[in-house]
Amino acid sequence: MSRRILWIMIPMLLLTSFSEAIERRRSQFPRDFGYLVAPIPYILPGVGTGLGVIGAFNNTFDSTTDFFLVGVGGDVEGTITGVTDIELLPENILLDVTYVGFNKGSQKQYAQRGIDSDSEDFNIVELQNTSLYGGRLTFTFLERRLEFFTLQYNIRSEPSAVIYQGKEENRQEYADPEPFTFKRLTYGTQIDVTDDRLDPRMGVRFVATRSESPSIDTDSSESYTVDTNLTGYIPLLESSTFAINYFRSDATVTKEGVTDYQSILDELRTNYACAAGDPCDESLKKLATDTQASRKYGTASSLGGSSRLRSYAGGRYSGAHTEFYGYEFRWNLTDENTPFDLYFIRDFRTGFQLAFFYERGTVAEQREDLWAKSRNSTGLGARLVTGSGFIYRFDVATGSEGQETTLFVDYPWGTIAQ
Repeated sequence: MSRRILWIMIPMLLLTSFSEAIERRRSQFPRDFGYLVAPIPYILPGVGTGLGVIGAFNNTFDSTTDFFLVGVGGDVEGTITGVTDIELLPENILLDVTYVGFNKGSQKQYAQRGIDSDSEDFNIVELQNTSLYGGRLTFTFLERRLEFFTLQYNIRSEPSAVIYQGKEENRQEYADPEPFTFKRLTYGTQIDVTDDRLDPRMGVRFVATRSESPSIDTDSSESYTVDTNLTGYIPLLESSTFAINYFRSDATVTKEGVTDYQSILDELRTNYACAAGDPCDESLKKLATDTQASRKYGTASSLGGSSRLRSYAGGRYSGAHTEFYGYEFRWNLTDENTPFDLYFIRDFRTGFQLAFFYERGTVAEQREDLWAKSRNSTGLGARLVTGSGFIYRFDVATGSEGQETTLFVDYPWGTIAQ
């Protein structure tokens, strides 16, 4: 593992040595008005596919404030509404407010934690009446090179059915589902010594966050998770970039809940209306083991999905500790600042790029077991970068469990702070 760290850190140190000389390519508080009203298909590993319609108005009223409304259909149905970059104090204090409401969705729950978990051993929990609301407050300085932030989200959802082992014949409906709720409080800092916050091509970015997970009942544990995310950008050719990312996530339990296996299993049987010996019982026994580990060790940020290990489904690998590194060559085919104004979109096109990437990651319950085994992804993608802040991304990744496709917005490897 030490050799891997050297391959990541040496370029980072070289970049840091001349980072003080890096100038921003453009204003980090753009006020060029843009709008978009258009259909947006989505493909998210582990979530599903579908079609949405977005209405977005960027940099409104000669400010940095953006408004957006997204209606989503397909495997997920609902709406997303938000107002971002509200300037409470121009160029220093920003506020984001978001509300999400879904009446249809599902979550794939793998039966085991760890890097050796079986990709075919999972349950699908179908959800309804799901809501998320909250916001982020950011204090930013030095053209967004230094930021401190805090954010909190409150989530409520109701399980409508469970499909054990992912097989429709094992579906169990809930007549009167019990909703679950939880809060997530995160705070941290970001240091961004790059030439552009939106589309960096040179420099270093470091983000550190701490997320609190309070107990939701008398049986659950209290814990916190510390994430560190370091990304370097090395300029290549005329306007292209070689990006390097290192990510680490560690969970710590501060107050242990009930960890007795039989007590957890009995509680799950009651909650899922499943008796000993029923077809659902084998899945609940595995879930009890998973819950026991979660309450004892905590759960770090997982691997899989649209950001890290893109060839695996979202949440595919989880444990108390996560470590990841990745490389991506972003080949800019165009580099321009061309305005375009159509009936449904008005913006500034700043670049179209192809991407080639390699990623590797691992999870474990104990730090010393990290990298005993690992998984990797390789792939390619295409991106459209616009001046008002949108990055449209299409990726195809391949790994040991096959191929996954991502159609989404924003670059990979981000955190909740970016």
